[in-house]
Amino acid sequence: MASNKNKNFSRIVSADPISLISYEYYKKEIKLHNLEKNKKDTFTISYIPSKDIIFATIDISRNIPDSDLRDAIEIKVYDELGLDSTINYSITYLETETNDTNNRIYNVFVIDAAVSNARLSEIKKHTKYVDYATGAPFLIQSLYKKAFIEPDGTDCFVYFQKEDAFLAIYRDGEYVYSKSLHYSLTQINEKFCELIGERIDDKDFEKLLTKDGPKGVNLDYQQHLMKLFGEIFLYINDILIYAKRSYSLESIDKIYIGSEVGVILGVEEYAQSYLGLETYDFNFNIAKNSKDWYIDQIQVMMILTAQFYFEEKDDSLNFSSFKRPPPLSQRPLGKLMGVLAASLVLSFSYPAYQLGYSYFLQLKLSQQSKEYKKLNLKTTAIKRELATLKKQEEKLKKLLGKEQTKFNFRKKLLTQIYEKKISYPMKALILAEIFKISNRYHSKIKDVEFKDDKFTLDVQNRSDKKITEFIKSLTALNKYNINTEKIEKVDKKQMYISKITVGLNNE
Repeated sequence: MASNKNKNFSRIVSADPISLISYEYYKKEIKLHNLEKNKKDTFTISYIPSKDIIFATIDISRNIPDSDLRDAIEIKVYDELGLDSTINYSITYLETETNDTNNRIYNVFVIDAAVSNARLSEIKKHTKYVDYATGAPFLIQSLYKKAFIEPDGTDCFVYFQKEDAFLAIYRDGEYVYSKSLHYSLTQINEKFCELIGERIDDKDFEKLLTKDGPKGVNLDYQQHLMKLFGEIFLYINDILIYAKRSYSLESIDKIYIGSEVGVILGVEEYAQSYLGLETYDFNFNIAKNSKDWYIDQIQVMMILTAQFYFEEKDDSLNFSSFKRPPPLSQRPLGKLMGVLAASLVLSFSYPAYQLGYSYFLQLKLSQQSKEYKKLNLKTTAIKRELATLKKQEEKLKKLLGKEQTKFNFRKKLLTQIYEKKISYPMKALILAEIFKISNRYHSKIKDVEFKDDKFTLDVQNRSDKKITEFIKSLTALNKYNINTEKIEKVDKKQMYISKITVGLNNE
């Protein structure tokens, strides 16, 4: 597997997989970056949008051994989420704390590998490698790891991007739950344009949110924006109610709200009114030269995640398929070159080795002669002991033969008992089905005989058509081989009878 664990990087480049906007972080300064100008000592990081990830929680019995755990999780995920078996999914999971003594609880993250590869391949075209890529909600953990937020409560994060939006919950600095929201900035703009009946450019709408907010100077805009953000926060409140109930969260202590384009003015009032929570700005500064201009916080968190990755070297949530290859010494070619080099060294040292080895053999021969005399005495004693053991072995074989005969008899008896237990219920099920169909056509089965795995039925009815329909219904099941020679009439009783043979269809 490709790895960056043994390589030092002096530069970090964060790249958005949708817009391809990137930043370079170098010597505690950050600046916009051209991906085509990546240097060799650059660590490239990106992310998978929340809308491309399926988030789920499943429980697995504690009785399942760790060696079978991945298979058990994948089988349950495919079953419960109804995944398409023809699609190649990347399935990652993290165990969560639980008081359940019978089951283990796992957060599971499912990504369509083709989708994630398509996202990251645009970056790879310019940078050759994507060293790290994780889900957007998982980037938040870097804020705790790099001490921007204290891990001492339950925090909610809501972030609006141009093409996506997500909500994430962390408890004591650890991931608990996340969900993609159907309110990206583009979707909010489209809904707003529907309400006001006119088209507003995306850039103008972004300025409207960051400069004026829902309580801007335009009263018509203000009315529709207030309605739209009321709808958004009702949606967020429903999600928080679900999350608190499903993950046993007593309360949400803080909420951080931000966006790709900057702080949205006025959202704190909606958080207080609809959620009862005080809002904290989702706006963190990591560079000494960026205090006066806003940087997309996803870009900031990618850089912090890269820094934390250098410390922990944890690839458990690294979804990149374009990691750089390992060092030459760890690749098959490098190992082959090492073997060739060793072979050359040996070829030059072979003559000296032969001379020394000849002297060594002479000494060894003298020692071995002495050892041979001792071992010969021991060998004679062992041969005598083996002869005794062979006699004992012959006795045991005779005893084993008797026990084997008893075992075969009991095995045969148990097999017969088992076949009867299986066979009789099966016959009963077949007869029940046949009687049910015969009743449908008012046909009476006078006699049933079972022989050679076939039922022979004596069927009578006042109508030969009813008997014919009964036979057709049995045949339509495609389970039985149906045979009958004739349907004949008994004049005295005005009755038709037929002898029908029913056997299982083994095709």
